[in-house]
Amino acid sequence: VFYDPRHPYTWALLSSLPQLMDRGTKLYSIAGTPPSLYNEIVGDAFAPRNPYCLRVDTLREPPMFKVSETHYAKTWLLDPRAPKVEKPEIIHDIHGTLMKVFNI
Repeated sequence: VFYDPRHPYTWALLSSLPQLMDRGTKLYSIAGTPPSLYNEIVGDAFAPRNPYCLRVDTLREPPMFKVSETHYAKTWLLDPRAPKVEKPEIIHDIHGTLMKVFNI
């Protein structure tokens, strides 16, 4: 998850880590609220809160896409037909940043 995050929800969670923020910078928070478990979820449960949401996210649940032998992600952004998007700048080198912050 730290080495090669691929799902927009993972990007959002990692972007909200206080350890990545410069002092005086407003902490990132994920917009909206989680889906109600009382209602049927159609499509990707994260779609309403996902700034990278594709139309298909609102219609169909994404399949698992293989990222590596030990890493899968359930996001339509990994479909070969999806537009190319870059993860947020703040998490480009999250592993290195956290190593530095925690003096590892």
